[in-house]
Amino acid sequence: MKRCFPLLLVLVASHAFGGPLPDQQPVRGTVPGGEPGISGVEPGISERLQNELATRLPDEMLKVWVYLADKGIDPGAGYDAALAAAEDRLSPRTRRRLSTRSDRLAGWEDIPVHVPYLERIEALGGRILQVSRWLNAASVSIPAGNIDSLAGQPFVQRIDAVAGLRPPRPIPLQPPGQAELEARHRAVQSTRFDYGPSFVQLNQLHVPELHDLGLTGNGVLVALFDTGFSTDHAAFDSLRTRVEARRNFLRDETGFTDLEDIGHGTAVLGTIGGYAPGELVGPAYGARYLLASTEVVAFEREVEEDFWVAATEWADSLGADIISSSLGYLDWYTYADMDGETAVITRAAEIAVRRGIVVVNSMGNEGDTPYEKMVAPADAEEVVSVGGVDSAGNRAAFSSIGPTFDGRIKPDVMAMGEGVYTVHPYDIEGYVRVDGTSFSAPLVAGVAALLLEAYPHWTPGKVHSVLRRTAGQAAAPDTLNGYGIVHALNALMTESRGTVRSFTAEGGLSGVYLSWTAGLEINLLSYRIERRAHPDGSFEALTSVPVIRSGNDPQRANTYEYTDTAVQPGTSYEYRLQPVGRAGLALTAEPVLIRIDYEPGASDGLVAVLYPNAPNPFAGSTDIRFELSEPFHVTLTIYDLLGRKIRVLVDAAHGPGRYARTWNGMDGDGRAVPSGVYLYRMTAGGIERNGKMLLLR
Repeated sequence: MKRCFPLLLVLVASHAFGGPLPDQQPVRGTVPGGEPGISGVEPGISERLQNELATRLPDEMLKVWVYLADKGIDPGAGYDAALAAAEDRLSPRTRRRLSTRSDRLAGWEDIPVHVPYLERIEALGGRILQVSRWLNAASVSIPAGNIDSLAGQPFVQRIDAVAGLRPPRPIPLQPPGQAELEARHRAVQSTRFDYGPSFVQLNQLHVPELHDLGLTGNGVLVALFDTGFSTDHAAFDSLRTRVEARRNFLRDETGFTDLEDIGHGTAVLGTIGGYAPGELVGPAYGARYLLASTEVVAFEREVEEDFWVAATEWADSLGADIISSSLGYLDWYTYADMDGETAVITRAAEIAVRRGIVVVNSMGNEGDTPYEKMVAPADAEEVVSVGGVDSAGNRAAFSSIGPTFDGRIKPDVMAMGEGVYTVHPYDIEGYVRVDGTSFSAPLVAGVAALLLEAYPHWTPGKVHSVLRRTAGQAAAPDTLNGYGIVHALNALMTESRGTVRSFTAEGGLSGVYLSWTAGLEINLLSYRIERRAHPDGSFEALTSVPVIRSGNDPQRANTYEYTDTAVQPGTSYEYRLQPVGRAGLALTAEPVLIRIDYEPGASDGLVAVLYPNAPNPFAGSTDIRFELSEPFHVTLTIYDLLGRKIRVLVDAAHGPGRYARTWNGMDGDGRAVPSGVYLYRMTAGGIERNGKMLLLR
């Protein structure tokens, strides 16, 4: 691998390239049932491997990829049974993601590699290093003299060799300068967060505007592939419980127990998911994470690419929505191999995209070397390949450039990669500045997580397309900066989204009182209210209620209300609430229905009504509503379950009408009260009414 960065005391970035790959690469074919598979243009030993064998002694060990001819199943019923079994093994998250891809959840790539084939490889002197069901292949260490015999087996389609090795290049950390330490808290920020020094890297991408809407990456599962990870840093206090799984492929697959280094991976994790207001806020600080250790810092060898492929299949099996990789491979490839089809890691990345996973990868740090170009898998067509810029938006000299060998524009987009602020991997309260496209990629992956939270139906192709066409130089892309710096807000505003958290209908003194609370509102104009007499009538439009433009408090849900006075007692009504987006934009919103049997309160002689608070339960604040038919002095008081007075919300005269008063979870002295059940009591004109609510902090 090549960590796409510089960073860290012991981290490396190689700058040499191996000889050409075989001229006959595996290509997409078909298997029984019409599913895509891997087949070779010509079977046998690749030209590259033949050249390598000519220079090796028979007992010298070589690392090769062995591509298998099939998966050991019969066509027809046998294939269908294998697909059914593979579907049963899919995790719930993976099933949900694949359900948007096609009618069939499982595919050829979900069927395991045929174990007897692997056993036969071992019997012929090979040691299995890694197995890929997606590629139907195994990476194998085998004596050079045994390869001819292996290639002659009927189950072997093709054997490729990879080679190349470069020594590590250590790169130091950059602690914040004294001037920065003194000015850290003086930056003017117009958002609800104090981002500290991380404001610059996020503001460049317009991430704070998405945070202001309440987007944090919640519900999105991000897989990080890197070196080791430590979550001991203070900025990970809220993240630890959101790490769903970890796997150390170095230890599990090779026994390299002493080769895991936490430096690079920890800094990458801090860049995307750290949360320490006043110091560091990552773009996707509310996402969930999978952490895969695939990179050996002590050396640069082909086995690390095997780990990356294995980690991709592992992340897919756990339902990952995004893979963010600050790794890349070049030493055993050449520029001619950067064609989107050749490198093993590139093919695996493309399969992940086809399976609905957004893959974000660093371009590499070859920009200031004679080679200049990207590393694999940044050459993959559907991978979001990310280059690096400085805080002023100028391309960093080290950032790899395009085009791909077949002429496509790369990088896709840019993000800050020079002087990125993140956690110090070896000091649990320290922070550092780091350089490299390794840190551009997690910033963009964080933006992708925010977009998927807003629009969970977006495919990887949609994310890829929107990021490019809304970036800073989309009108004139080039091979230095691609489509430009990511603009998260412009990407978000390409569609409309409406989320109704609650919708209630209550019989009041003057008609049916409708109220609703809204969650995420993006490019919404209004809410259309329709009514029909239940069950035989047809819906007719009553009115449209304009969207409220609220401040920067996503915990404070917008609350709406409307009173339908044209109703008849003793009649059942059904109301339909439909968010309305901007013309010309796709809308993600479902209409909400509610039914009520209307009986006006006035028939019972009521002159004051207390309605249930909304939302309930609540985290930030809630509205307590009441209605009067004539003037009264009203008191509205909140108590705890022991009957102790917490706060008086209302103590004044009110005329006829409806009212709503907000309680923000504070007592009369302005102190936050703990989570729990609270009571509220209204008195008006000798009438007393009570309610109950649940505060969840």
